[in-house]
Amino acid sequence: MSSSSLRFRPRPTLLVTALLALAASPLVALAAEPGDLLSAAPYRASWVPSKAAQAYKLAYRTPDHHGRLVEATGLVYLPAGPAPAGGWPVVSWAHGTQGIADHCAPSVSGPYQPERDGRFLDQFLAQGHAVLAADYHGLGGPGDHAYLHVRTSARNAIDLIKASRHFLGNATLSPRWVSVGHSQGGAAALTAGHLAPSYGPSLQYRGSFTTGTPTAVELTALVMKPDNRTPNPGALNAYHAYLLDGLLQVEPRIARVLSDEGHARVALARQQCLGPLAATLEGANTGEMFSAPLTTVPGIWALLHDYLGVPRRGFSQPLMLGHGSEDRDVPYLTTLLYAVGLALRGEPVAFRRYPVDHRGTLDAAAADGLAFVRARLGDSQFDEAAETAGLEQLLNEDR
Repeated sequence: MSSSSLRFRPRPTLLVTALLALAASPLVALAAEPGDLLSAAPYRASWVPSKAAQAYKLAYRTPDHHGRLVEATGLVYLPAGPAPAGGWPVVSWAHGTQGIADHCAPSVSGPYQPERDGRFLDQFLAQGHAVLAADYHGLGGPGDHAYLHVRTSARNAIDLIKASRHFLGNATLSPRWVSVGHSQGGAAALTAGHLAPSYGPSLQYRGSFTTGTPTAVELTALVMKPDNRTPNPGALNAYHAYLLDGLLQVEPRIARVLSDEGHARVALARQQCLGPLAATLEGANTGEMFSAPLTTVPGIWALLHDYLGVPRRGFSQPLMLGHGSEDRDVPYLTTLLYAVGLALRGEPVAFRRYPVDHRGTLDAAAADGLAFVRARLGDSQFDEAAETAGLEQLLNEDR
């Protein structure tokens, strides 16, 4: 789709009102806060979902992985027609792995799978939901992106909702929201839901739907050792390089166990987005990246848990996790067992299995995702007993 054919039809009244309100209020507060709006502008690109009647790109304040307030960017997609009483309810979309360089940001180069992601987001826009899509800190803006640092991406997503409401006003965007994410974004959306009551108390979080969600990435450390010479798919090698770059940002001593090849791959990861990097690293192995096992770094397990660990209890609203049984990027069994563990601890969780791989999960799960979001934003009840029974049946089948 060319940019000239986009269905971008800003309504003059809303656009002028929003921009005048933005210009009339100071963007730099006396005390900087997460969610402060820094700038906003209409946005046009070939990957804007077809059902988005208006689109904007925002810059806003949000914490990085060191807890410092920094600038991040994100997109706002609005459905057609006037906003309903109370404003459009919000779907906070957390994207999957794109890369770690600035030009890999979705707002800069588009989604990794633009047609698939566009189809998925269009279904929410068609139902009258606004879609907010954070780039994540370090993608398309100042600083470095800490890949898979779940709390950072989660806070980025929540702060984009705050900034969007500053820009568009409470009459346009409802405080009611759900988080939705795939792959890297699945972990972000899951964690955003867990943080919502304390980090976004002025908002009304209603639930999370995630697909291809990595829930046990810490175990990757077990294969990061010199004698692991099994050839890998290129995407897996790319994930490893991105992850090591992020871990090096919080623990520089990891550099001591990287080989020259390991340093070279991390340097390449800082330049190439997922598609090109996966092609470059197709068939390479993990072991040649290391001169000593990653597990020999002092305190590595505590670091990995803090950096990568998704919440395992304390969810205030229902979750639904969808996963492909043929997923080789994020093993199906790890996410199924994660969901079972949540259920055993009394958490409100549902799980859906699809006979597809990692990339195919989003399309396969689209109908379930839409039904879940509509139910949660419509305040329907969550049948926890039925979902727990379904989980038990899936576990028995997969044994």
